[in-house]
Amino acid sequence: MNKGIKNGLLIMLTFLVGVISAQQIPLKSLYLYNRLSYNPAEAGTRSYIPVYLSARQQWIGVDNAPETQDISVHAPLGAKFGLGLQMYNETTGVTDRTGGNLALSYRIQTSQKGHLAFGLSGMFTQFTFDKEKMITQNPNDATLLNSNLTYFIPDVGFGLNYYGEKFRIGLSAVNLIETKKDLSSIAVDNALNRVIYFDGSAKLGLSKKIDLIPSFFTRYMFEAPFSYEANLRLMYNDLIWLGAGYRGGDAAVFEAGIQFKKFVVGYAYDYTLSDISSISTGTHEILIGYQISVDTSPKTSVWKRRNRIYTNERK
Repeated sequence: MNKGIKNGLLIMLTFLVGVISAQQIPLKSLYLYNRLSYNPAEAGTRSYIPVYLSARQQWIGVDNAPETQDISVHAPLGAKFGLGLQMYNETTGVTDRTGGNLALSYRIQTSQKGHLAFGLSGMFTQFTFDKEKMITQNPNDATLLNSNLTYFIPDVGFGLNYYGEKFRIGLSAVNLIETKKDLSSIAVDNALNRVIYFDGSAKLGLSKKIDLIPSFFTRYMFEAPFSYEANLRLMYNDLIWLGAGYRGGDAAVFEAGIQFKKFVVGYAYDYTLSDISSISTGTHEILIGYQISVDTSPKTSVWKRRNRIYTNERK
């Protein structure tokens, strides 16, 4: 392979892998509906079974910018357990990344309205470099053709989730094993770095029909800058919402949505504030969801409900 071409390819792949390493789990502006992706203790903590589909087109106008599709579902299993599944696909230039997690949670009641959930997830990520998208001086170069360009990396995550009827706060960590992998002999050494998330939200009643929902989201990665986001959302009659937020050093976020009966539709637009704003018109994200009704009320055992009659002979 021509040395100049090889060096150029190395630089491009280094940049792309750097973007992947920095994002780890795909970034979402509508993170209130995406908590399962970074906190397994979210599984089964709702009074319904949420099924969410989302798509995100990042940095419109920038070639090879990330495009992400996501699906998640979770449900309570009895009074104490929860099970969840989340899958995503992300394309960044010549790199495709498919991943997801299977989450199991256990929850306990700490007060009349408060619950604490513990969650554990098995995670996986598959990296694939698309040879067809790689442009080289010699398409039949043995260095490229003989390289392993698909990798499967397992890992685990853990989370805590304290919640009630009108509040929710979570602390979680993913990629606990921090699997190290050489992502192709023509690229660079890379690892799924350990990431710590801390987030929360509350629902504050301003009137009978209007609620104010403040929320925050933080992410700390040992190999990347600390990231934070704060948002405010106004919701009318549990039906329509408008919101705005700020992601530190990156973007101003504007969102809107409607929640009609069991259906949810949301849209977010990120107005880029970083240096990339000179070539990007922003980021678009859309979410569609359906909430399946489920009976989560505690069940009383049959023997407790039975009207028993005793004689005087019973001791």
